[in-house]
Amino acid sequence: MGSLVERKIPVVYFDKETLKPGTDSWDLACKQVRSAFEEHGCFEAVFDKIPVQLHNSVFAATKDLFDLPTETLLRKTSDRPGLPYTPNWVHNPLFGSLGIDYPSTPQGVEKFTNVMWPQGNEAFRESVLSFSKLIMELYETATRMIFESYGVERLHDTVMKSTFPRIKFAKYRNPKENEASLGLKTHTDKTFITIVHQHEVEGLEILSKDGEWLVDAKPSPTSFVVFAGDIFRAWSNDRVIPCDHRVIMKKGKDRYAISLFTYIEGTMDIPEEMVDNDKYPLQYKPINHLSFMKRFFVDEEPELQYAPCPIKFFCGV
Repeated sequence: MGSLVERKIPVVYFDKETLKPGTDSWDLACKQVRSAFEEHGCFEAVFDKIPVQLHNSVFAATKDLFDLPTETLLRKTSDRPGLPYTPNWVHNPLFGSLGIDYPSTPQGVEKFTNVMWPQGNEAFRESVLSFSKLIMELYETATRMIFESYGVERLHDTVMKSTFPRIKFAKYRNPKENEASLGLKTHTDKTFITIVHQHEVEGLEILSKDGEWLVDAKPSPTSFVVFAGDIFRAWSNDRVIPCDHRVIMKKGKDRYAISLFTYIEGTMDIPEEMVDNDKYPLQYKPINHLSFMKRFFVDEEPELQYAPCPIKFFCGV
């Protein structure tokens, strides 16, 4: 399906000027974010609030996490639906991930840290908490821009209060000789919005609407790839279609990434502003995101997992 081409996803700069609501720079960024989501399902955010030192320390913490014994990584850290640590996953044998719920709160990070390191790990806790607060700021800003561009800024605070965030640490091991280079199979995220931050090894590829695999955003301390998830598709009433993406290992090294996954608690209605009886007739019933997650990941309902569009199967009109 398609070949890899030297095309990029749109880039939006989240700098001091852009982050001032009501300015021309803010208005332009709002239009860019909406256009990128509607045309590509994602964009690259250049966000320079995370210092290089923090970027380095949080990835050092990520490596420390995956250096722990497998039996430690398998310890239960959450009652929420989603994938636990799964080494040697049959569909993605190079991939492993582990998450922290409410990572921008001291309590959330402390709980996870104490499970992994009963003796404590101050460096891990401090790096992850500082990083998580800033990536949550990026999420809130990008979401506010999208809501404002659609004229539904009145809903922003409610959605933020309903957001259940999870930071996921991922390791893609270097494939062995004669082992396939697929790090993560083609998929869309089952989130509202996902924000991916890469370390030094690239590999993220994004499928364009015309069937071409786009060269990923190059890893850097200021680069974050913002994806619309399946729940955002329903919320937008199909104005935004999430993009398929995958990871291909290329550099002969292990690859690390940290992602913010956002979920919406409670039941979320489709905003009336997203419905246009001529062009965008109502496509979805009210969404219960965590129920969708439970049926997809915990109950593993085959009809849902293998549906052409799982979210439409779950709550389509």
